[in-house]
Amino acid sequence: MNNIELEARIKILCAIENYFDMVIAIKDFEKEYKTTDFYKITKRPLEEVVKEARLHYALQLKDLGRHLQELIDNLSIENLNELLDKIGIVFGEENKEIRESLEVIKDLKD
Repeated sequence: MNNIELEARIKILCAIENYFDMVIAIKDFEKEYKTTDFYKITKRPLEEVVKEARLHYALQLKDLGRHLQELIDNLSIENLNELLDKIGIVFGEENKEIRESLEVIKDLKD
């Protein structure tokens, strides 16, 4: 397995969202990993490599832009509109209460 193939496998491991599933996948890959030239040269534990790779890939600016775009694409306009409607209702109720309080103060003054 060359470094390009190894990187592809590491990226697959890094992409596993469930931590426990990722740990199991790392353990399953460990025997094959130890046959790579990278391991033979560096003797770096696979768990350490995956941890550092996740950090490395997370800090890549091109990937950061892609992740931000995915977040933006997943924003729901419907949810945003619902939130704005709720905010409008709360402010409307507060304005009504303030107006009623001012009327009471005005009546007391007269």
